[in-house]
Amino acid sequence: MAVLRRTDRLRGRWGGGDHAAKDSMSSTNRGVMAAAGAAGTPRASGHRAARALGVVLACVSLGAYAGDDMLSLYQEARLSSPVLRQARANYQAVQELGTQALASLLPNISALASRDRIHLNQVTSFRSFDGYFYNTQYSIDLTQPIFNYSAFQALDQVDAQIAQAAAQVHAAEQNLMFTLAQRYFNVLSARANLTFVRSDLKAIKRQLEQAQQRFEVGLIAHTAVEEAQARRDLAESRLIQAENNLANRLEAVAQLIGMQPEALAGLAVKPKLKTPQPARPEPWQLAAADHNWQLIAAHKGAEAAMENIQVQRGGHLPTISLTANATHQDTGGVFGGTTDRQSVGIQGELPIFQGFAVVSQVDEAQARYTEALAQLEEVRRRVSRDMANAYRAVQTSIRQVRALQQAVASNRSALQATEAGYEAGTRTIVDVLNAQSLLFGAIRNHQQAQYDYLVNTLRLKQVAGTLNPQDLQAINSLLGSR
Repeated sequence: MAVLRRTDRLRGRWGGGDHAAKDSMSSTNRGVMAAAGAAGTPRASGHRAARALGVVLACVSLGAYAGDDMLSLYQEARLSSPVLRQARANYQAVQELGTQALASLLPNISALASRDRIHLNQVTSFRSFDGYFYNTQYSIDLTQPIFNYSAFQALDQVDAQIAQAAAQVHAAEQNLMFTLAQRYFNVLSARANLTFVRSDLKAIKRQLEQAQQRFEVGLIAHTAVEEAQARRDLAESRLIQAENNLANRLEAVAQLIGMQPEALAGLAVKPKLKTPQPARPEPWQLAAADHNWQLIAAHKGAEAAMENIQVQRGGHLPTISLTANATHQDTGGVFGGTTDRQSVGIQGELPIFQGFAVVSQVDEAQARYTEALAQLEEVRRRVSRDMANAYRAVQTSIRQVRALQQAVASNRSALQATEAGYEAGTRTIVDVLNAQSLLFGAIRNHQQAQYDYLVNTLRLKQVAGTLNPQDLQAINSLLGSR
């Protein structure tokens, strides 16, 4: 996948598909402006040019764009996303807590070996000794916990912590998929907006040229020229803003994949508008309550906090262990000899007073549990709100796509009528420019509504906890091929 791109090529290179679309739009605009400005040209020519403009703009809105597609960027993001790597590393670290918790319930075996060189100078009434000898000792100890309440409860706590970390990994993966798709379509939207702003500026410049020509031959007043100049200045300002907006959104994608994308494949097929199934919000709310990974993580976090209370309360209870020892000792010197000793026993320890430390630890654990419950309720309410918003957003975007499709047709007809009035002298150049801008805006908004529909469907599945790479594959199939 070609991905590296210098920033200084941003303004001039958006992919071959866009260049072809821009050239087509430029030629169409020249035809429209020529039809609108040339004296004595039949009205039908302007109408044909306007129809051609609509066809070209429709092709631009769904034209194929060779470049990186969504799935290729997703594979890059999965490998390079710091957030996802953090979640996975945290999961691996938490898994080790299970091994550590189990270790406190398994036998503890240790061995000791020592050899000492001793100098002894001893004088008694019977004899004296002045010399060196060696003491050698080997021992092995075994301790097997029999009753340790805190250790047993820690196993349940760790189970909840591992489940919480696993849920956080799933949540991070789904968030990466959604964020990538959202930023991907933000780039397509900004790129389309830049194309339309450039086309609008070219059209305004040609209208300005033709207005100056008409003013020179006395067909219009100088006011029309000044109005066209003002519109051109505003369009140039919008172009600067659109270029900066596209650069910012490309940087947002680069943040996810760790490098600058070369080009992004555009939407080549109109998405089929499907209402969410089930067609009622209640089943979606139930699905989110059961499968939303953020909610599952919060629930497991509350469980871990609850188990921690029991772990701390175990500090008040006795611990009982089985102990065993085997020792071999070889002592030199005057009274030296060899000793072998084996022992097996039960050892119990009852904490009586530890400076109120255990009481404080229990109180802290209870407060942490209260905090975890509050966090769980916060996440539950947020998920409920997000689900309601996501369900509504899908329905709204469907209605918007259909309404804006009709708006494109209406504005195209309005532009044809305005151009005809301009030829007849009943409409001004400002009216033509306004009608043309409205058509550009309607087509751009219609395209944005399609992007919003696709993003909102992913958001709905993310909140429900069912978003997976197959959903990205389905959207990727709508994008232009390389």
